[in-house]
Amino acid sequence: MTFLRPAGRRWGSHMEFRVLGPLCVCDDDGRHRTPTAPKQRQLLSLLALNANHVVSVAQIVEEIWEYRPPSSAVAAVHTYVMQLRRSLDGARRGPGRGPGRLQTRDQGYVLKLTAGELDLDRYEQQVRAARATLEAGEYAEAAEQLRAAEMMWTGPMLVDVPTGPLLRAAIEVVERDRLDAVPKRLGAELRLGRHHEVLGELTALVHQYGTHEDLVAHLMVALYRSGRQVDALAAYHRLRARLREELGTTPSARLQRLHTHILSGHPRLEPPSSPRSRQSLNLPVECRAQGVRAA
Repeated sequence: MTFLRPAGRRWGSHMEFRVLGPLCVCDDDGRHRTPTAPKQRQLLSLLALNANHVVSVAQIVEEIWEYRPPSSAVAAVHTYVMQLRRSLDGARRGPGRGPGRLQTRDQGYVLKLTAGELDLDRYEQQVRAARATLEAGEYAEAAEQLRAAEMMWTGPMLVDVPTGPLLRAAIEVVERDRLDAVPKRLGAELRLGRHHEVLGELTALVHQYGTHEDLVAHLMVALYRSGRQVDALAAYHRLRARLREELGTTPSARLQRLHTHILSGHPRLEPPSSPRSRQSLNLPVECRAQGVRAA
């Protein structure tokens, strides 16, 4: 998602909007301004994920009531917006103070946020920076950046908010991107020879996401480097069985190639000789060149 910095105007104090876990809104005095009513929370979440862009009344109605809106739906939306304005702006609103954060626009509403006020915005910026660091080959720094990004999450996204079709679709996109970032951090950790440190985490992740090939590939490398060749091969066979049973497919060519190298004990599977070593077959740069990618 792209969040725009509004130009030339502020809407009261700085506020923090958190969606990477339970919904939370705080002002710069530390006061919680999170609404308590479920439909207000749902509306605020939808507006926050579309910050600085208009959300139409029709979209709000679809999100809250899906395909069974009552005849009073539009009037109810206006009421929820009024209540949200009271929660967000509080005593700061009044004559001469200008428009609040939640503004009426073109048959809809827009929530005005400045750069950095939404935790999702900060998270995505951190992940982008880490990807650039990875491309530069600075694996220790990239791993640190990605760990810092992961620490921004306090639970499943908007875990305490009722969700309709629009929020569910938005959450799915963010969660998918989150799951893509985790293997990149683990790949950087393996680049640094930290296979023992990440083995437990990888085992848990593969248990949860058993058909995620990047995670399985990382687990196979970590097991092999930990002297557990048989377990590394077993991880591949479990993946193959699950792909066949659940998706009707087989492991990709890169996973098959990794399996072959583990069988033969390929020397480039060994841990790096130093933190700056780039000789592991199953990490991003070499794997792309070989057609085997584990991150």
